[in-house]
Amino acid sequence: MIWLDAARVVSILAVVVLHVAASVVTLTALGSSGWWYGNLYDALVRWCVPVFVMVSGALLLDPRKTESVAEFYRKRAARVLLPIAFWSAVYILWNHRGALAELRAMDVLHSVARGWPHYHLWFLYMILCLYLFVPFLRTLVRNTSRRDLWWLVALMFVLSGVNEFSRVFSGDGAGLFINWFLPYLPYFLCGYLIQTSDRKVPLSVLMAVFGLAVAVTAVGCYWLGRAQGLDKGLYFYGYLSLSVVPMSISVMLMLKRCALAGRWAQSVQRVAPLTLGVYLVHPILLESFREYGFKPEDNAPLLTVPLVAALVFGGALVVALVFHRTPWLKRFI
Repeated sequence: MIWLDAARVVSILAVVVLHVAASVVTLTALGSSGWWYGNLYDALVRWCVPVFVMVSGALLLDPRKTESVAEFYRKRAARVLLPIAFWSAVYILWNHRGALAELRAMDVLHSVARGWPHYHLWFLYMILCLYLFVPFLRTLVRNTSRRDLWWLVALMFVLSGVNEFSRVFSGDGAGLFINWFLPYLPYFLCGYLIQTSDRKVPLSVLMAVFGLAVAVTAVGCYWLGRAQGLDKGLYFYGYLSLSVVPMSISVMLMLKRCALAGRWAQSVQRVAPLTLGVYLVHPILLESFREYGFKPEDNAPLLTVPLVAALVFGGALVVALVFHRTPWLKRFI
């Protein structure tokens, strides 16, 4: 489905923008003009990871698929485990590139056990655990009415949202990576429900929800940051915050209305298989820019955030294409 491919492409571009803007939000003075530019860019793309999760749910939860649990695990194991192992090793080495002699086995084990060899790899560890439950979720979808599934999704969003609020304000931390997938289950199920729904929400309503959610995210981050510190203000950036959940669902519904044809459709279909590769590679390029002094927070963020994002995205796309076209490297993306 072309709209799901489009969702993957715009989501990975949004991820890159988010990671470029992050340094502006965290390293410039709260409330300064530069900070506000970074804050607005960041708030505009906070839907990126939830949409990725919803796309996965839309593709994997088809109840008509009858493969056994063992067959499902066998098919997906290499697709997920090889990239996790390869890129965990790459980023552990990358993080110690200036002091490889000091790298210890316990450091490696600790970073892998945390599911955090690098800041973006948490997503692969989370999705791995989510995949473990796909066969059972298919059974749930097959034997539950759509109405009941929507109620279940709503209940899980409430519980996940409360958990996110508690995590931020109690300072409990991220916990074990084997539990990270649980709060994302409602997004996963929601992706399936959106993909199979015939109901069309008016575009004007979706745009209004999106605009309001972005405003609440940006202003809420500033307001709470001023009142209790930026670490608390970043609650509004959380993928399960009270503003990002409706933002993400509205974006997914708008993307479903996407009707691409001709060259646009061909371009999207060529780029979509490279999105995981772009996700995996782009931090190295972004951090390389920073090492050579090209830091968006230091130079007109209004212009440099999209400029650096475009350069990083383009470079990562080229690297992902090389991997994709090289048989022995393709398995790692």
